[in-house]
Amino acid sequence: MDCNQARPLLDADADNELELIRHLELADHLRGCADCRAHAEAAQARRAALRNALPRFTAPSHLAGKIRAALAAEGMPTDTPAQARRFSFPGVLVSTVGLAAAITLALLGGFAWGQARARAGLLATEAVNDHIRSLQADHLTDIASTDRHTVKPWFAGKLDFSPPVTDLATAGYPLAGGRMEQLDGRPAAALVFQHRLHAINLFIWPASNGPLGVWHSAQQGYNLESWSQGGLNYMAVSEIPADELTDFITQFRRSIQ
Repeated sequence: MDCNQARPLLDADADNELELIRHLELADHLRGCADCRAHAEAAQARRAALRNALPRFTAPSHLAGKIRAALAAEGMPTDTPAQARRFSFPGVLVSTVGLAAAITLALLGGFAWGQARARAGLLATEAVNDHIRSLQADHLTDIASTDRHTVKPWFAGKLDFSPPVTDLATAGYPLAGGRMEQLDGRPAAALVFQHRLHAINLFIWPASNGPLGVWHSAQQGYNLESWSQGGLNYMAVSEIPADELTDFITQFRRSIQ
């Protein structure tokens, strides 16, 4: 098993979804590949963080008692079907069905919001780790070139989408090249730009797992900014100041419109 075969299996293995033979083959590959082992550890960390970060909503045990007490205070029976129960607060008439629906919508909305925040946080951590690893391993690029007509074709056949590539040298962010990465459980493109002595990693991948939207964060001394555009997710990571990273993104988005 090589890296291209191993990477797509990491998330399934973290969820214990691989058949035994594939699990053993993957484990054998990980023992000899530090890069894939780092990705596997990140997948395990994502799984643990997601399990701990997602909000859990439990209705308080006294809620049913309060509803029954409110019904009794209005002289209404408490053993009729829920569809027929209605009680009033000052100036407001509320059905228990409507109340239950409102509570359900609120819980679902809170869960969706919490899930989106947790996912964005996990992706930010993964992107920062990939950024740090690319600097420490001196492996910023698989294809080193300032020519977008060289970098863009290099991704052809390696990805199931075509990442937009541009050179922002005139704005102070020259293209340095690109490389393959793994993000959000799938292959992603990493475009590398320079700003003075600093590197900017711009990760790009299809928004098939859901768009990220505009999101700002800072982790381990690095600034991050994400957005979704044209069916793709984007996440930029660098140690440059947040306002400069925002300017880079503004320049990039303007150049690919």
